[in-house]
Amino acid sequence: MRTLSMSLAILLCTFATNVFAQSFTGPQKTQGYADFGDKITFIFDEALYGIKPQEKVTVTGEFRGWDADMDNQEWQLKKTGEAWMLTIDNADFGKIKPNTEFKFRVDDGAWIDPADGIDNVRNGNLVFMIERITKSLRAELRSDRLIWAEIQGDRVLVPSEYKIFDSKGKEIKVAGVLPNESRSTLIVPAEELDKRRVYYLEIPALGLRAECSYDGWFRELYSTKELGANIDNDTTAIRIFSPRADLVKLYLYKGRYDENAYETIEMAQDKDGVWETIIPENLHGIYYDFTVHGAVEKGNNFYESIPVHISDPYTRVSDNTFGKGRIWERTTPASPLKNGIPAMEDVISYEVHVQDFTDQLPVSDDIKGRFPAMIKSGLKNDRGEKIGFDYLVDLGINTVHLMPVQEYLHFPDEDWKASFKDDPYMIEQGISEENYQWGYRTSHAFAVESKYRTKGKEPGEERDEFRDLVQAFHDKDIAVIIDIVPNHTHEDMASKTFYHHFNVLDKQYYYRTKDYEHIGAYGNEVKTEDRPMTQRWLIEQCQYYINEFGIDGFRIDLAGQIDEQTLKALKDALGHDKIIYGEAWIASNDPNYENNPDWDWYKEDAPITFFQDDSRGAYKGPVFELKDKAKHRGWAGGKFDERDNVMLGLAAKFKDDKTPNSGITYLDIHDNFALADQFGSKDFDGRYGVDQDEYKIATTLMYTTLGPIVTHGGSEIMRSKAHAPLMEVEKETKEGYKVYMHGFRDSYNHRIANQFVWSQVGQKPQEGNTNDYANMHAYWKGMNEFRLSEYGEVFRVADAVSDDYYQFFTPESTTMLGYLVDEKVFVLLNAGQEAGTFENITLPEGKWKLIANTKEIDHKKGIRDSKDKMKLKTGQAINIDVEPTSVYIWVKQ
Repeated sequence: MRTLSMSLAILLCTFATNVFAQSFTGPQKTQGYADFGDKITFIFDEALYGIKPQEKVTVTGEFRGWDADMDNQEWQLKKTGEAWMLTIDNADFGKIKPNTEFKFRVDDGAWIDPADGIDNVRNGNLVFMIERITKSLRAELRSDRLIWAEIQGDRVLVPSEYKIFDSKGKEIKVAGVLPNESRSTLIVPAEELDKRRVYYLEIPALGLRAECSYDGWFRELYSTKELGANIDNDTTAIRIFSPRADLVKLYLYKGRYDENAYETIEMAQDKDGVWETIIPENLHGIYYDFTVHGAVEKGNNFYESIPVHISDPYTRVSDNTFGKGRIWERTTPASPLKNGIPAMEDVISYEVHVQDFTDQLPVSDDIKGRFPAMIKSGLKNDRGEKIGFDYLVDLGINTVHLMPVQEYLHFPDEDWKASFKDDPYMIEQGISEENYQWGYRTSHAFAVESKYRTKGKEPGEERDEFRDLVQAFHDKDIAVIIDIVPNHTHEDMASKTFYHHFNVLDKQYYYRTKDYEHIGAYGNEVKTEDRPMTQRWLIEQCQYYINEFGIDGFRIDLAGQIDEQTLKALKDALGHDKIIYGEAWIASNDPNYENNPDWDWYKEDAPITFFQDDSRGAYKGPVFELKDKAKHRGWAGGKFDERDNVMLGLAAKFKDDKTPNSGITYLDIHDNFALADQFGSKDFDGRYGVDQDEYKIATTLMYTTLGPIVTHGGSEIMRSKAHAPLMEVEKETKEGYKVYMHGFRDSYNHRIANQFVWSQVGQKPQEGNTNDYANMHAYWKGMNEFRLSEYGEVFRVADAVSDDYYQFFTPESTTMLGYLVDEKVFVLLNAGQEAGTFENITLPEGKWKLIANTKEIDHKKGIRDSKDKMKLKTGQAINIDVEPTSVYIWVKQ
């Protein structure tokens, strides 16, 4: 029991729930909850947030794993007066623990940010009992003669009150205890410890026991030696980092499938935990692996516990993840862009997956789905339209954003085929013969994805093919960035544990753990804080792709799980001309990380450009569910109460936008539903019909927003993913690999659903398909050209603008919005189904050219509307009539 008796708690909760919202105090409503001993009442106050939910309010947070299900009645609030409330049992903090983050969601799934001035806020979330201090103990091994402890509670300073135990239960007496700060305490054992081993510290009087983490010496353990296998002057140096190993053996092989090594070498360890050997030969093409030996203890996966050979996490060549690495000479990078990397505010990025883009190209089977197909010029479809590389160059973007190209996990082909060759669902989705993946489970960060090399070529030749891809785009003055996935690795995914490198070298060093086991929503979390060599691994893989391939920047997956200081160091190490953006959301599962403001970050203190989901939600709606067109397609699709947020997005004036470069604007991306399906005319299926005028309004909003933008490859031709049915499917291979299929809400492992359908380029509406692919393609191409023109300079600004930089015109009907940008570009939008009028608009004097309407865009020649209805008069107040679901853009000449 906590502070109140059970009967009193129930009485108070019943009273609060059944009277009205005013029975709660102002602070309770402000903080979002009231705590009544063994119960907690969540409170969503409409007046505080200025929002009147129509259907439902739910609460989610760490206690639900941030579950986004709006229909789970257990977490739905009930309306009482002007507040919505939910009371739950929370005896002994069984469900909601102190310092737990939570957030409210309303109606269609909109995430509600905390109101201004609230004290219990962290990471953009509300926090339950943010000031609560509970008894706790953290202990760190600093050396063989020293443990540091952080104690919350009534600390004692008598050695006999402390006990140290090793992993076998043997007690080591404590010789001395001295305080440092109010909570930090020095513990001196009576005998020497082995800092590589497992120890526990206990304070029996406080009922506290903690594992002695290795953080104390790990955070100071660092080497500048070049890791991996590197050839210089006909000498091969091989180094690998494993600080707690007793022995590392290197094995050299002539062939990929050789069972016996032609040479075995016991490596030497230096004082910084690096094992190395120098061989006076050029070993280019030789295969290699290791065994790592050490104590059999909880949390260790050394050879004595798990008798496996491991590969080098720094290997330049990994042939399909499993097995040996291959020693390879450095690659000569592509030459740089002749006009330099685009400034962040100039970026129009195009996210694309190599296999999706090339699967249906008319190329030979040996390169289909692979690097060479992506840069093959001269390809056309049956209509004679450019497709593939020429299509992408012609589209007018200035940055190609490649989804993962670092070696990533595919489940073994033979097992996969044997398991699914006759499975109707897998056959229909195009995945009965291979484990297709987007690639968000990196296995070897320094190796280029081996499945992308030409069939029949030797492992390692994919490196030159990737470099050639970068060069081909550079020759067309298009930057290339790659999507890196450093937040988790493949070693613990899909209910399967692999012992390929980090799990063996030292799981406790490379990963965030609890009780020596992995934590993380995606199987594991790589630990960059307190781990200089993991920081190095992240920074060096980025430097490596620049130095050996010539790429121009990075999109960082789940960047919010990489600590703020590491990301700052990354930007400094790479140079601030590089393009870097990533996801701020998805918090770490490690409370020590989350509670450290120097590590944890969110949009308000983002060290890199973040995906601006606030503008995305306002422009085109939520990403987790599609049920109601009027609510789930943003302002452009009918949720007209989003107009104020649309204006904030356009001018980069959301509370977290310090400058237009703080966030990168987008509509859709590989995750979640495709834009064509969100605007699908029937049942959110864009394959046969898209509400194209609304689609173009959303597109126009994105292209007339300040700062960088990123587009989802194929959105310009209304690429649908609805071939993957919206249903949850679970499969398992014969060898026990679990496979989870989510349909077109998350099509990461559906091959056919993700393919570019090149026959649609140039296609006009036809029987059974009302989509005008040709027109939409031309519209996006025109938008790219407009944005990168001299007129588009008004949007490509790096610094925060004044409040009158965008002059907004807001008729009484929230279906309409107009804006004059820097007195040079004038936009009128009507997202409603009825014609409307913008009244009393006065434009700066000069000649204004209409360059776009809902049908076309041409910033060079301009466009003519019938009877010159849209010809503007300047210097006087005018009324402008607009058609339903329409777009108009003028520029001042």
